[in-house]
Amino acid sequence: MGTQSYSAVGRGMTQAEARQNAVEQDRAENGHQEGYTGTIGSSRSDSTEKVVCIKQPKKAKRCNVEKVVQKGARKWETVYVLDAWPSSIRNVVRGSQGDAIKKAKALALETGRSIRIDIEKRLVSTVGNKIAVVHPKKSEMGEWRFSGDARC
Repeated sequence: MGTQSYSAVGRGMTQAEARQNAVEQDRAENGHQEGYTGTIGSSRSDSTEKVVCIKQPKKAKRCNVEKVVQKGARKWETVYVLDAWPSSIRNVVRGSQGDAIKKAKALALETGRSIRIDIEKRLVSTVGNKIAVVHPKKSEMGEWRFSGDARC
């Protein structure tokens, strides 16, 4: 077994992320060949590997907060939640309690399980703030060049 010099460029928000992206891209292009391709995909990240930062990443410095103002009164609705324990079957019935009981009976016959009916109040129109990180426009990934010797 010998070694072969390699050089690869990876992009990411951190050096580790950039190296992982470079390894994944190399393995997608060259395959793994049982781990000995002579490229970054068959190398180890160690002290002998040279790393040069080509472009520093720019992280978002702020978040946008968009306030959603609700005008008028809040509207609540009563819903009936059918729960077929222990499975993950959950149905929400909007309407009367009689409708919920009919659906629960049909679901019990269909699944062969006991059905629990929970009565819940839900807010129809939501109130709150929408918080979004300004990632695509203000953040930019960095680029690193990795070079060293790999097994082949």
